[in-house]
Amino acid sequence: MAEHINRDAFLEQERAWYCENCDKRKNSKGKMVYEIGETPCRACYVGDLLDDVENCPVADVVEVVRCKDCFNRTKSGMCIQWSRYEKIVNTPDYAFCSWGVKKNG
Repeated sequence: MAEHINRDAFLEQERAWYCENCDKRKNSKGKMVYEIGETPCRACYVGDLLDDVENCPVADVVEVVRCKDCFNRTKSGMCIQWSRYEKIVNTPDYAFCSWGVKKNG
């Protein structure tokens, strides 16, 4: 099964981890070696890695709402949507479907 990441969170984490010390160093002209949000430096391989991640194609995925968190599920475990087609459908907590709508709060 494929695994998916939040690209922005990953980039932020990697920049903080690897580039934090570079942000504090100045080059021979007295300018910052690397500043987040500007053109990344090439003092190490991390800049290339971050470019690769930024340019990587995005997967077409949607967040799944499990039955335990779904608005359409009653307290007794019955699914309102599925019950329109079947008499009574009790759903397990881990199940999900295309009708899933996350509860507020």
